[in-house]
Formats: sequence, structure tokens, C-alpha cells
Amino acid sequence: MEMIAIYAPQTESEAAVITSLMDAYEIRHFIRGGQFSTMYPGAIPTSLNAQMLVVDAEQADLARQLLDTFFTESGQDPNPEQS
Repeated sequence: MEMIAIYAPQTESEAAVITSLMDAYEIRHFIRGGQFSTMYPGAIPTSLNAQMLVVDAEQADLARQLLDTFFTESGQDPNPEQS
């Protein structure tokens, strides 16, 4: 199973909402850096507290559709691997 990164949550609460959404649609996922980011809360200008939603490649299109509002509001590219 190939996993790909598709979205970087901006806050802990956004990550929680996205995780719940992925769970509700039974999309295999994890938040890379999710636990480590809680060790250094706040604005740290390094990748130490960066989080990234990683999903099963076969379910990535559905995940992107579900996250369309998040992509629009954050200005993130919904297809980063195609850039």
C-alpha cells in the first residue's frame, strides 16, 4: 500500500477535524509529525512541529475532494506530487 502526503494542517484543531473526517469516510491515513508537534507547541520556525496528512494513494482523490474547503482556504496545492 502506497501512502502519499496531501495536506499540512495549520493547527491542532484543524488536524483533529481532518482526522475525524478521514475516519468517517474510512480513508486509511495518519498525521505525520502529529505527536511530535505537541512537544513544541506554538510558532516554531522549523519543521519540528510541522504536521502532514498522509493517505492511501488509492483513496487520495476522495480525500482531496473532502478537503477541498481546506485547500481553498489555506492556498495549498491539492496535488503536490504532480507539481
